[in-house]
Amino acid sequence: MKLCIGTKRSKMANTFVVIAASILFCIGFIGNSFTVCFVIFSKQLHTPTYVMIGCLALSDLLASVTRYVTILPDPFESFFNEHYHENIYDIVSFLFIHSAFFHMVLVSYVRFVFITNPLRSLKLTCKTILWMSCVVWISSIIVSIGYGTVIVLVLKNMISVETLVLNELGFGLYVSGLPFIIVVVFNVRKLYYLYNQTASVRRTRIANSMSLMFWIIIVIYLLSTIYPLFYTIDYAVIKDKPLLNRSLHLVHEVFNLSLLVNSCLNPLIYFMFSPPVLRLLSRLKTYCIHGSDPQISNSGDLFTISRSTSTITL
Repeated sequence: MKLCIGTKRSKMANTFVVIAASILFCIGFIGNSFTVCFVIFSKQLHTPTYVMIGCLALSDLLASVTRYVTILPDPFESFFNEHYHENIYDIVSFLFIHSAFFHMVLVSYVRFVFITNPLRSLKLTCKTILWMSCVVWISSIIVSIGYGTVIVLVLKNMISVETLVLNELGFGLYVSGLPFIIVVVFNVRKLYYLYNQTASVRRTRIANSMSLMFWIIIVIYLLSTIYPLFYTIDYAVIKDKPLLNRSLHLVHEVFNLSLLVNSCLNPLIYFMFSPPVLRLLSRLKTYCIHGSDPQISNSGDLFTISRSTSTITL
């Protein structure tokens, strides 16, 4: 995105942003890489839900790389020698962001079907999930070609720079606004469905660990997309008296950092809800409960003593 024009850098603020982005990038890159590898090579994870997580992790991995490079100080002077290299990078970056955002739409749709229509969810096999992910990638490539075509036309002096700015705004609103709206619609419909269920059904489906994990992932996506969406709307609509001071470099850096947060925090959620961690937490919970209640902790010993006493009596 080229919506940052005439910004002023603050060394202190920029340093904090780069440090935060570096930590997030390391978490996201390592976590998403391990997630993709585990889903590919572990046969136990060849289920529709985990295949969907693997597809989301792959798109997040690629998007996090391009976002992190953008946040680095003077990235294009360091990594790119020619101006057209920067344009190619912008197109590839748009492709990965588009794929990551619309994979969140895929996640919301699949979870909506799993919860609201269990019989229909039987048709969502691993192969079906992979085909749907391929459709997301194909659509991302097509839209990115359209995005790049406008840039090429500007380089050929066939359209004006003002048209390029309008193109940036249109694609920015599309890639951040449309997935946001679709995800909200799917989850509002899911909440309405759960609200109309009986208390026991509602409690069972909400308390499920996998459902809770996806709720957290979707909430992180929505929260991290609010600022980029507001940033783009502020630039497009409120031109006379913008709410954001775009002369400050930090305003633009927070835009990129928000997009990076969405791609890098998910591996932490995958880890916290992985079966080994859940088993460990369950054992710790059991230990804490038994350790805090002497009657419960000694119940096994008392039962053993009573059995042995009755045996001797007989």
